Amino acid sequence: MKNYLLILAGGKGNRLWPISTTKMPKQFVNLYGNEIMINETIRRVENIFDYENIFVIVNEEQRDLAERYIDNKIPRENIITEPQMRNTAMCIFLSSLKIKKMKGDGIVSILSSDHYIEEEEKLQNNILDAIEIAKKDDNLVTIGITPTFPATGFGYIKYEKVEGTDVYYRVSEFKEKPNYEKAVEFVNSGEYVWNSGMYVWNLETILQKFQKHLPDIYKFADTLYNALSTNEEREVIKKVYENVETISIDKGILEKTTSIKMIKSEFKWMDVGSIRSLFEVHKKDKDFNVIIGDSIVNNVSHSNILNKSDELLITIGVEDISIIKDNDVCIVCSNDSIDEIPKIHEDIKEQDEYKRFM
Repeated sequence: MKNYLLILAGGKGNRLWPISTTKMPKQFVNLYGNEIMINETIRRVENIFDYENIFVIVNEEQRDLAERYIDNKIPRENIITEPQMRNTAMCIFLSSLKIKKMKGDGIVSILSSDHYIEEEEKLQNNILDAIEIAKKDDNLVTIGITPTFPATGFGYIKYEKVEGTDVYYRVSEFKEKPNYEKAVEFVNSGEYVWNSGMYVWNLETILQKFQKHLPDIYKFADTLYNALSTNEEREVIKKVYENVETISIDKGILEKTTSIKMIKSEFKWMDVGSIRSLFEVHKKDKDFNVIIGDSIVNNVSHSNILNKSDELLITIGVEDISIIKDNDVCIVCSNDSIDEIPKIHEDIKEQDEYKRFM
């Protein structure tokens, strides 16, 4: 049975503004490694998937960026586009049909393009284990991350031990992003992992789950399948997307089925979905500063400084602040206020005088 990789890369990255913009969203930006985030994702697992079996789904507006910047070893026909954002259920449904039509049935592993992962060998081993589990008994498999602190920005998975194996666990419940008190309770109980959004399953199995749990999406299966890889593909997809609900794969399917297995991983993981999480994946210096880019600091402590501009940034005599300078925007705020940046973005993005910065 063939093994496929699907990378979800269709987001706009608004919460990472001004580093991520409409013209260059985060998945096409080098945020922490040697390459753009999509290609960093490919590098982590390229030795367990053939390039011809690696697929990436992006927004239609990002097609040119995808064809220009995604690793040239990935066939351009493997770049799937969707006309508008409809959350992960529709994204995965369209991709599953496309892969099935192009390549036939098989096991698909789903990763996001905006994750930071250390100890890549552990990830690879987890995926290989998940592939074997997904081959048996129509299992849907997810990779859970052992929590290292009471995060409020991630969903959680409650799990139970399966007698006779230490390779995987049974998922008993999905939990939405909690408040801090509830997150502390989850972590201290030892019964929860972070929901990483990484999945492995048989294409035919997940399509059957769509038919059972999301019939209003599945009813378009034949229409889409027949149009894929033809001259009518884009137009048909556009019409379908105008008439489908916006729902996540977690809410639409995973929370409604009992056949979910979970592999608990120990590698360091972070969903780089915000400025704060970006600073968290970078190492601090002796003064507990994170310095990214061309900057000079003097008598600065417990601060985050990111300069992706061509200008020199000098910071003197401050503590507990964050400075972000990129795409002709400079933001200076206290560390406690950094999570307010997306709200500022939302407030000004439609104002004519600021649109060029978006």
